[in-house]
Amino acid sequence: MNENKPTQFKNAHRKDKPLVLLNIWDVASANELTKKNIALAPTGSYAMSNHYGYQDGENMPFAEIVDYIKQMNPETNYITVDIESGYAENRTDLVSNIESLINTGGVGINIEDKQPNSETLYSIDEQNERLHSIKQKLRSMKKELFINVRTDTYFIGDIAENNQNEDVLTQTITRIKAYEKTGIDGIFIPGLKNKEHIKKIVAETALPINIMLDIKEDSIAEYLNTGISRISFGPSIYMIYNESENTDLDAFYTSLLADLAQYEEQDLIELFRIK
Repeated sequence: MNENKPTQFKNAHRKDKPLVLLNIWDVASANELTKKNIALAPTGSYAMSNHYGYQDGENMPFAEIVDYIKQMNPETNYITVDIESGYAENRTDLVSNIESLINTGGVGINIEDKQPNSETLYSIDEQNERLHSIKQKLRSMKKELFINVRTDTYFIGDIAENNQNEDVLTQTITRIKAYEKTGIDGIFIPGLKNKEHIKKIVAETALPINIMLDIKEDSIAEYLNTGISRISFGPSIYMIYNESENTDLDAFYTSLLADLAQYEEQDLIELFRIK
């Protein structure tokens, strides 16, 4: 599984069998997934920041994030990193952070189109410039990285209203079509729950679409036929773990995977098992 890991990770995004990410919050939770025969360790900014004593919103030092990734066995594991808006004040710092992740062994990133600690989105041109800078850096390094661009069109303001707003749908599709031209690999739309909106978005792009569900409140089954290629759970797994009276990670993941077993046994989801 070690040859051309980003390509293998990319190929795991399928509309008929979405990739399910079990978002981790620290080194121990990442390494426990390996013990459970799962090679994919996706970080989540809120969960990691909260666990290590920082407020979410790029307050955790980027160097500290990189150091934790180094402890998650990136040589064998597939680690995709939530870098929020990039932990960078300019494109020079952004590509420097990308270089650090590449050299550490990261297989992918999530990068937002929302400006740090604000409710304001970058303009399409601004975000495209940032994405072009990343792609140029990858070309210069002759490296690959799965770039999952998060658009916060549904996640800013009233999420419930956004899911009923056709203008938000149109804005989202416009951004996706623009981002797609930069050569990115996927689109992440947190807050999106309207299944008709999902189907319309899927029909407008060749990029795999990633949505975020609450593992406790939402049903995976309801979204399996919408055309999405990736499901993540944001901080909800971390929150359930913190609410649990039993903090034993082995028992926690055993129970979590048991809940997902019916989907895996029917070949409806991909958990990226170690092969």
